[in-house]
Amino acid sequence: MIDTQNETSSQRIAQAIAARLEKAIEGGGKASLVVCGGSSPLGVFDALSKIQINWEAVHITLADDRLVEAGNMHSNIKLVSEHLLIGHAAAAKFSALQDLDAGAEMPFDVVLLGMGPDGHIASLFPDMLDNADAFSLRAPPQILTTDAKGNPLLPRITMNLAMLTNCQALLLLVKGAEKKALIDEVRGEATAAPQRYPVGMLLAQSKKAVQLCILD
Repeated sequence: MIDTQNETSSQRIAQAIAARLEKAIEGGGKASLVVCGGSSPLGVFDALSKIQINWEAVHITLADDRLVEAGNMHSNIKLVSEHLLIGHAAAAKFSALQDLDAGAEMPFDVVLLGMGPDGHIASLFPDMLDNADAFSLRAPPQILTTDAKGNPLLPRITMNLAMLTNCQALLLLVKGAEKKALIDEVRGEATAAPQRYPVGMLLAQSKKAVQLCILD
């Protein structure tokens, strides 16, 4: 299920996320934000870190990570520490995915995902499409570990699709001509079964609308 496709900017995405976090804090005294790694969200992270909200009430975690040391150049913990947990956002609480008490946080207030050129989301890859624990919405929300996958080829930890969609707002960043072309292809096959790409599984599910954020 897809919300209206938006040609947008990192600044507008950051403002929309901050507004949702503020609303959650006003309603319940706290907010949760799940973020992706990679290069696509870096502009969003930079803009978000400069927005002044009650960051002390915000809990940030990762949709996925590579199973490496936190200081490793391929670690999403390192990426978030250097690009999001700075400025005003340095006051936020952060939990590595390995340390997350997921049951206490769900439903998440905002989940921000990217996608790879092969259509993977989080660390859910095309060769996992037959894995019901990974992709079935009837599976319990859970954190999975994988063997070495992706580029760089490393073992991974990831939320499954049931967990990623257990949220109030779900945003998907799409940046670059190659990824935009893949999204157009996937949207053209929205009713096809079986889906050929993990991002297709995300867009085809009816549990939570996905806000496509097509970056300029």
